[in-house]
Amino acid sequence: MKALYVLLFLSLLVGFIPMKAHAQANEDELKEIILEGEEYSLDALTETNQIKDNNQRQVDLYNLQKAKFKMISGDLKLAEFFLGRISEKESAVMAIKKRYLAMIYFVQGRFDKSIKELDDPKVNNNNYFIQNCLLRLINFMAVNDVAAINREKQSCQFYTMKFSKNDQFWLDSMIKLKTNDVQGLKKNMLTDIEYTISDDEMSKLWLKTGLYLNKEKDLLNLISLLPESSYQSKKLREIIAFMYLRSGDSKKALAFVDDIDSANAENIKGNINLANKEYELAFGHFRLALQKKQDSQNSLERAIPLSWLLNQWADGLSMLNNISNKSLDPRNSQALKIAFLIREKRFVEAQRELTLLKIAFKNEPPFEVNIMDSYVNLIVGSEKRKAEETAEKSCKSFDGMSCWISLQYIQWENLGKTIQRDEATYTDKTLSLDSLKEKKTIEPLVEAKSIDQSDIEELDGETIKISPQ
Repeated sequence: MKALYVLLFLSLLVGFIPMKAHAQANEDELKEIILEGEEYSLDALTETNQIKDNNQRQVDLYNLQKAKFKMISGDLKLAEFFLGRISEKESAVMAIKKRYLAMIYFVQGRFDKSIKELDDPKVNNNNYFIQNCLLRLINFMAVNDVAAINREKQSCQFYTMKFSKNDQFWLDSMIKLKTNDVQGLKKNMLTDIEYTISDDEMSKLWLKTGLYLNKEKDLLNLISLLPESSYQSKKLREIIAFMYLRSGDSKKALAFVDDIDSANAENIKGNINLANKEYELAFGHFRLALQKKQDSQNSLERAIPLSWLLNQWADGLSMLNNISNKSLDPRNSQALKIAFLIREKRFVEAQRELTLLKIAFKNEPPFEVNIMDSYVNLIVGSEKRKAEETAEKSCKSFDGMSCWISLQYIQWENLGKTIQRDEATYTDKTLSLDSLKEKKTIEPLVEAKSIDQSDIEELDGETIKISPQ
């Protein structure tokens, strides 16, 4: 055992001697690292690290570009996904990532999270103040933090003034609104407007601010001060028309946009027709607006219900595919699509969509989906047990028609095919839906006497002998 310890000590000593000699070597010799016979210089190692960092930067820039594109197109969830692929510890673009996340959270209405991202030391410093101060300011407006607005507004307005083309008119008005500066806001909107209305862009901003503040009636009293050249601007005329529409003067609103064929103008015309219950004309204008801008939310919100009212099922389906509002529950959109498919008599497609929708609802769909499922299974002629189950589910949700259908499955072997036959299945013409809904006079039933009761009593008396007292 002692010999083993000696051998171990000698082996360590032999290994230590060259290490000690190497430690005393020339400094130039230390710059070389020998690894399996291959020599790597310190410069080569530095270059390798630079290449690695550059590759990582390229990946991060790619994710930033994808995130920015998705933000512009409105797909905020996917934008957040791409930003999540950027490392928070090592990335050189961390400040940009934080700013993008703050923008996403602001658009989503998650203002506290947006402020938290902007408060991160990687972002909240003098290097990025100009890029972030406006976003911080409007977040404080959203959460009504007046103290923070007063603290930030002066420096932010000072450093960003050179980037504004309208003297920060909108920002200044919103700050005065949030800080309850009534006199300052009145000055911006009603009294000190000579400079504002002298420029078309400033005039549009002034009118838009009035719409936002619900001051359209006050501003309409001042539009006569606009120079005649301003009315050549179609955008400005659209805004004035919208102000008249909100004020209830549809005739003047139409006069301002009657010869304009932009998406906004068509929407205004459609709203006027809609208010007058001219549904076909309104639908036509909203369709024209969608040709100009196919994902116009204002047009889609009105045109889709109108397509249902006017039995324009194919148009309704096409419009549903153009909805780009990511805040809507996709299950609701899919349910509406199924309803249009049923109206189009495309039952096989509707059944396929219903299968996917029930999976999305984890096989616990709402009442309306169960009714559609019951009807589609009835028409398609699905397996009897499956059709019965869907009818029973709808019946349990207190749908009378589904309860009736559930009972008919007991009487008819294949109810789906039976109801699609051309020949009459019941010949009593007096029985119809209208006759069932008519109020009837209730008459008491008259019982037909087969045997008179007195005869029964007489017969009973004959069989019973009563002894005289």
